[in-house]
Amino acid sequence: MSIFAERIALLMEKRNLNQSQLANKAEIIEAAMSNYVNGVRTPNSDVLLRIAKALDTSTDYLLGKTNADPSNEDLHYIQRNLDKLDPEQLKKAENILKSVFDDIWDDEED
Repeated sequence: MSIFAERIALLMEKRNLNQSQLANKAEIIEAAMSNYVNGVRTPNSDVLLRIAKALDTSTDYLLGKTNADPSNEDLHYIQRNLDKLDPEQLKKAENILKSVFDDIWDDEED
């Protein structure tokens, strides 16, 4: 099964949606949605955008270009509040994140 089909299935389960409901939300016929969910076909860009919007995620996540699901509530909290920071606070947040990531990447190299 393709990463695309796996991620659609995962997000459908997380959002308690069946294929029919997702097809309706994305304005796609059910037969086409079945092909996407079962990994038979990959949608064109227009349909891909509608599916991503219906699942509240990004096309990059659905296609496997990133592993970070933007619908993650913790990430949404951070994103919503970043624009509330003044430049000094934003720089502090950036330094903290760099420090955390440096620690993680240093641990992986050992």
